[in-house]
Amino acid sequence: MVKPPSGPGPERPRRLGIKEIARRAGVAPMTVSRALNDPEKVSPDTRARILELVEREGFIPNQLASSMRSGRRIIGTMVPPLINSGIAEQVQGMSDVCHASGHQLLLIQGDFTPDAEENAIRALLGWQPAGLILQAFVQSPAARQLLQAGTAPIVEISEVRGHEPLDMAVGVSNFETAYAMTSHLVDKGYRRIGFVSTPVHGNDRLQQRRIGYRQALLDRGHRYEAPLEVELPITPAGGADAVQMLTEIDPAVDVIFCSSDTLAIGAVQECHRRGWKIPDRLAIAGYGDVDLAVQLFPALTTLRVNRYAMGRRAVEQLLRRLHGETDVPRIETLGFEIIDRESA
Repeated sequence: MVKPPSGPGPERPRRLGIKEIARRAGVAPMTVSRALNDPEKVSPDTRARILELVEREGFIPNQLASSMRSGRRIIGTMVPPLINSGIAEQVQGMSDVCHASGHQLLLIQGDFTPDAEENAIRALLGWQPAGLILQAFVQSPAARQLLQAGTAPIVEISEVRGHEPLDMAVGVSNFETAYAMTSHLVDKGYRRIGFVSTPVHGNDRLQQRRIGYRQALLDRGHRYEAPLEVELPITPAGGADAVQMLTEIDPAVDVIFCSSDTLAIGAVQECHRRGWKIPDRLAIAGYGDVDLAVQLFPALTTLRVNRYAMGRRAVEQLLRRLHGETDVPRIETLGFEIIDRESA
């Protein structure tokens, strides 16, 4: 039997701190900090010497201390528990602007329950961010009080219709998007239009989509019937279950409007499993226009919202406020587009 070696293990190389980097570069620690955080304030030769040492020695700066010294360079964001492709696009848009502006994006997962929302916001505020981006309107009264008591600017990426933002809001009217898609389906001749979404409780965007769907049916002379609505998890399996549930409720349903492309993709696949021709036996429409939507067979009719632009615009709004601009719009509405393909 091989015995393990006795005594201490091999000594790990020690990473240099900012003071040692400064000593070897022949500058003050503050100069090292400036070279990393405000490089324009350091001469090119000195900056090159410092960066060469930093790279060679594997120096890792203390980002928390650095952000506090440089005026809080952190922008915090709270995302829902399921990061679907739409949320991921928003985060990418935020990240790109943060990177270009020298800010760090801090992401914390929240939820659509008041307690989880409050805990996530407390965690974000504990980092003393320069600004906050919340990817839904805040439901918890306690969380709203916490945010209103602070000084950091706030942007909510959410429904822009019928809500008063805490500070600023960027988004679309989900009522108008769902109203437009439902009207589009009616105009194409569909008469029994089912609607499937994830649970709407605590989710202002989905609430408004459902209201828009209902109102479009009423305005187009259709008898609104609540049983043609179902709530299911935002997964392809949820979309497949929606096909089964809605066709059992009403075998005459001729189109299903899904509140996300993820649900719609599952619905399309379920139709294929049943041998149903789309859109002849059942038509499917989605929401989001994810990359896979155009690759499906048949290609998915859906509604396009530029979520990447939402993320970018949210950070840009924060930066304008942080730079002292006073004419930043309180509510900014982005457009949308119905993408009419073969599935409906």
